[in-house]
Amino acid sequence: MLSEKRRDYYEVLGVSREADLKTIKKAFRSLARKYHPDMNPDDPDAEERFKEVAEAFEVLSDEEKRATYDRFGHAGLSGTPLRDFSGMSFDDLFGGFGIFEDFFSAFGGGSRARTSQPRARRGQDVRLNLEMSFDEAMKGLKKKIRVPNWAQCPTCHGSKVAEGKSLKACRTCQGTGEIRQVQRSAFGQIVNISTCPKCQGEGKSVPRGAGCKTCEGIGKVKQHRTVDTEIPAGVDSGMRVVIRGEGRSGELGGPPGDLFIVVYVEDHPFFRRNGADILLEYPISFIDAILGAKVEVPTINGKETINIEPGTESGKIITLHNKGARYHNSSQRGDFHVRIVVKLPSKLDKASKKLLEELDKTVDKKYIFKGNEKLIESLSSKE
Repeated sequence: MLSEKRRDYYEVLGVSREADLKTIKKAFRSLARKYHPDMNPDDPDAEERFKEVAEAFEVLSDEEKRATYDRFGHAGLSGTPLRDFSGMSFDDLFGGFGIFEDFFSAFGGGSRARTSQPRARRGQDVRLNLEMSFDEAMKGLKKKIRVPNWAQCPTCHGSKVAEGKSLKACRTCQGTGEIRQVQRSAFGQIVNISTCPKCQGEGKSVPRGAGCKTCEGIGKVKQHRTVDTEIPAGVDSGMRVVIRGEGRSGELGGPPGDLFIVVYVEDHPFFRRNGADILLEYPISFIDAILGAKVEVPTINGKETINIEPGTESGKIITLHNKGARYHNSSQRGDFHVRIVVKLPSKLDKASKKLLEELDKTVDKKYIFKGNEKLIESLSSKE
C-alpha cells in the first residue's frame, strides 16, 4: 500500500516549482492516464496514485490555490474543498465531455463549443444466480442457461410507433439530439454539447398515444435466449463465472455486455469444505481404535481405503494428499482430511460386559495419564 505521508505536489507531478500551466497540464495528463484504475485493473495501488496525481493537478492548476500551497504547504489548504475523483471512470474524466477534457479545452481563452454525435454504448452486463449440487461443483458442469434479453419489436420493427403513426421532434432538444450548456471559467466560456437524455441523440420522440402497443413505445421486447455455459470444477459459493459478450446488446453499434454467473453450492450431507480442502468425520468402533484396522471411506472421487493405527484416539486427522477439490481454474487439488471419531457402545450384553471386566483387570491404566503424569501424582499425594 502507498504511504499515508502526503508528498509534495510538484514531486507528485514531476515538475519544477517554476513550471508553467502548460507543463503542469502535460505532466498531469500523462500520469493520470498511466495510473487511472481503468487502465490498471490488477494494480491495487493504482487508484491511490491516481487520486494523488489528480489532487496535485487541481491545486497547481488553480492560481489562488497554488499561491497558498507555495507559501504554506499542505497546511495552508486545510479546509479547502477538493474534488473526490474516486469512482470516476476513465470516460468520466477524459471522454467526450470528461471533467479534464473540459478544462483542457479552455486553455487559450475565448469561447469554444464541443460537439458530439450520439456515441455507441456498451450493452449492460447481466447477472444470473446458479444453484449447484456439491457433486456438480466438484466435477464441473456444462449447462444451457436461459438469459433474459431484448429483441426488436416484431410489431413496429423498432420504429416505436403504431401503424400509421410517426415520430415527432423531441421537445427537450428541439429535434437536434443535443443539449447545450454554457459554463464560464477563468479561462473563458465553454459551450458543452451533450447527447439529449430524452431521445438518446435521435432527435425524435414518440407522441402521446402513438406508441406501439406491443413494446409500449420503446421499439424492443423482452425475450430469452439460451447460452451454453461451462462451470469449471472446484467452484464455491459466491464465485463468479464470466462469459464475455453474452450480456445485453449494445446501442448504436456498441459492443454487448458480459454475462456474470454467480454460483451457489448446496451443502453436502457429510462432506465439509474449506476452500479446496475437504473434511469427512468418520466413525469407528473402540475395538478398531484399540487394535487398528483398514477401513473404506467415501471421498469426492470414490472410495478410498485408509489405515487405522492401533491406539488411534478420537479426533485424529488422516490426510489424503491431492484428493480434495480442484482449485478454481487450476488443475491442482487440495487435500482430503478424515477426522476419526471413536464411538463407544451405549449398551452391552452380559457376556461382552464380563469379557471387558476380565480385560480391565489385565490392563495397566497408567497409559491413560501418559504425558500428564503430574495429574496422577496430585491424586496420590497426601494433603
